[in-house]
Amino acid sequence: MYKKKVLVTGGSGFLGRRIVEESQALGYEVYSPRSVDMDLYDLNDTLKYLNCYKPDVIIHSAAYYGGIGICNSEPVNLFRKNTIITTNIYEAAAQVGVDKVVAVGSACSYPSLVDGNMSEDDFWNGEMHHTVEAYGSSKKIQLIAQNAYHKEYGLQGNHLVLTNLYGENDVFTEYRSHVVAALIKRFADEKEKGSKEITNWGDGSATREFIYVGDAAKALAQSIEMPHDLKPINIGTGIGTSIKELVNLVSEVIGFNGELKWDTSKPNGVARKVLDVSRMKGLLPNFVPIPLRYGLEKTVKWYLENKSMADSRK
Repeated sequence: MYKKKVLVTGGSGFLGRRIVEESQALGYEVYSPRSVDMDLYDLNDTLKYLNCYKPDVIIHSAAYYGGIGICNSEPVNLFRKNTIITTNIYEAAAQVGVDKVVAVGSACSYPSLVDGNMSEDDFWNGEMHHTVEAYGSSKKIQLIAQNAYHKEYGLQGNHLVLTNLYGENDVFTEYRSHVVAALIKRFADEKEKGSKEITNWGDGSATREFIYVGDAAKALAQSIEMPHDLKPINIGTGIGTSIKELVNLVSEVIGFNGELKWDTSKPNGVARKVLDVSRMKGLLPNFVPIPLRYGLEKTVKWYLENKSMADSRK
C-alpha cells in the first residue's frame, strides 16, 4: 500500500519535531531536512531537494520568530526571512508537482481590536497590533500565496492559525521566549535564588489562549487529509486564561511560595486574544487538547530536568 510522503520544514524545531512524530504515528513517510540539506532561502536548493524526494504534502513549520524582544528589534528580519521561505516553498511545490502545502499560521495575524473570540471571518477585518505587524504580515502572506498558487497551478492547501504554543523544547532564553516559557524560567530562577516576591507587569487581567505543542502538532498532522480551504482554520483550545491565572498556575507548578505582586503602572497589552475554534471542531472532531495545568506540569518537568541546556539555547 502506498504511503503518502510528507515533508516537514523546520522539522528539528520546537513545533516541527512534534509534527514529524505525529505524522509518523499516522503512518506517513516523513522527511524533515535540515538547512544543510535544503536551504529554504535558496529557491534552487529547495527545488533540488523536492525534485529528489517528491513529497506529496509539505507541512511548512519553518519560521524565524521570537518574543516581544525580537518583534521590537528585528521587524525586518521577521518579515523578510519568513516571506522569502514562504514564497520559495510555494513556488518550488508548484514547479515540482506537490499536491498540497499545509502552512503554520499565527494568531498574531488577526486584527488587534476584534470584539470577543477571533473568528476566521475577522481575519482580514482590521489592522494587526503594531508590535507584531511584521511577523503577523509574514504569516498572512502564506494564505495569499496558498490561494494564488491554487488559482494558477491547482496547488491544494490549508492555512492553520495557531494560538500561543508552549511545551517541552521551547526557547526559554529571555530574548526569544514567549510568555509561558518566560514565566517558567523566571519563577524557576527566583525560586532557586530564594526570592520572597515576584512583581509582574500590569494587573493580570489581560486574557490569552495557550495550546500544548504536542496538541498543535496533532492537529497539523491530521490536516494532511483535510480538503483544500480558501479560509484560515483556527487551531487552539478556545479557552481564555487571564495572565493572573497563568502566573498563579506557573507559581504553583514550580513550587514558588513567595508573594506575587502586580505593577499596575505597566501596560496590560491587548485585553483579550482568544480564538473561536468552531470550524476546527467541525473539521477535526476527534481533536481534544489537553488541559493547561497538565501541559504546564509536563513542560516544567522537562525544563527543570534540562535547565542548563534550555537556558543556553538561542
